Amino acid sequence: MKRVWIGFILLLIISACSDRNTPEDVAEDFVYNYYLHANQAMALRLSEGLAKEKLKSEIEILREVRSGSDQSQVKPNLEYKQVGKKIEDENRVFFRYQLIIKGTSFSNTVRNTVIFTELIEGQWKVTNFDEYVE
Repeated sequence: MKRVWIGFILLLIISACSDRNTPEDVAEDFVYNYYLHANQAMALRLSEGLAKEKLKSEIEILREVRSGSDQSQVKPNLEYKQVGKKIEDENRVFFRYQLIIKGTSFSNTVRNTVIFTELIEGQWKVTNFDEYVE
């Protein structure tokens, strides 16, 4: 638990010292928090619109499941990489990520996600996210 707090504090310091208000940074931070660390609350801070509603709903559903559980057991073991980017206009940028979920056996599961970012009142936010099959 102590390592989790140290990591969280380090993330806050890094965030405070750098300007993370770009579409790339917001998408990366979202994937890092939501997928890698299964932290919907942190992902919620980066979200607006449909993404925010999805996360609020998910947090409510998982509240009962997570109460009393060790969060380190909830996190998936995965890696991710950005595999695409589409600039819709100066206010909207979409990103594609490949998620590699490490299995306990020799096989891994590969999933794909798209992250929609939008400039809202001077701040880049994730406005939607979804998984898809290629």
